[in-house]
Amino acid sequence: MFNIRTGLLSCALLMPVGSYADSPPVAVVNGKAITQQAYDDYTKARKDSDKIDPKMLIDELVQRELLKQDGIQEKVDQKPEFIKKIEETRENLLMAMAIRNYLEKHPLADAELKQEYDKQLANAVVPNEYKVQHIQVETEAEAQVIIKELDNNFATIAKAKSTDIGSANQGGDLGWITQSITEPEFWSAIEKLEKGKYATAKSRFGWHVIQLNDIRVIEPPKFADIKERIRNAMQSQQMEDYVDGLLKKSKVEILKK
Repeated sequence: MFNIRTGLLSCALLMPVGSYADSPPVAVVNGKAITQQAYDDYTKARKDSDKIDPKMLIDELVQRELLKQDGIQEKVDQKPEFIKKIEETRENLLMAMAIRNYLEKHPLADAELKQEYDKQLANAVVPNEYKVQHIQVETEAEAQVIIKELDNNFATIAKAKSTDIGSANQGGDLGWITQSITEPEFWSAIEKLEKGKYATAKSRFGWHVIQLNDIRVIEPPKFADIKERIRNAMQSQQMEDYVDGLLKKSKVEILKK
């Protein structure tokens, strides 16, 4: 027997509201038709519907219909708790659809999104990436000795002496790195270096001999890649402006101190 908890009620509030009058039935429960359109809407609301036997989905719809019919027969819909929940749902739906209605009446054109993208790009501080090799040791004294030994053989010494096994196997190469993945002291030393020069720095992992090999500016994301993210942010501002506008043209009295 199907377990109600696994899906019978999970999509109750997700199913779209539509006209099913012209849709053929897939099942009939006590004279009430479950239409193909109702089935299609239910499967869309179920994210895992492609993994479920269609027969099981129809069984779920049948059981949903049985529960609804029994609820009506038992006059559950006339109980105060039910009526209160209906009003809460109505209020939430009204608010959601009022916002959707406002956004539909004030659509954001691609030109507006591109203008916001250009504005953000102009004000953005574009960070650098650094191509770095390092040799990690336990003490400052060891780091100073290694500095004196370096002479175009950084990779060889890294493989022999670095305690950072992962990068040691690559000759100390860390590839292109950014501040977000780097220890503060390590990053501070890198930023002060010129290409091809060495420095030492201490971190929670030990002491490091660092060589800076190259610097490049991180390319900003393309407009097409973040257009929808910009739209979401701008729509959030639209919603705030919408509510602020309603407040300004309304009379509101706060009675509770």
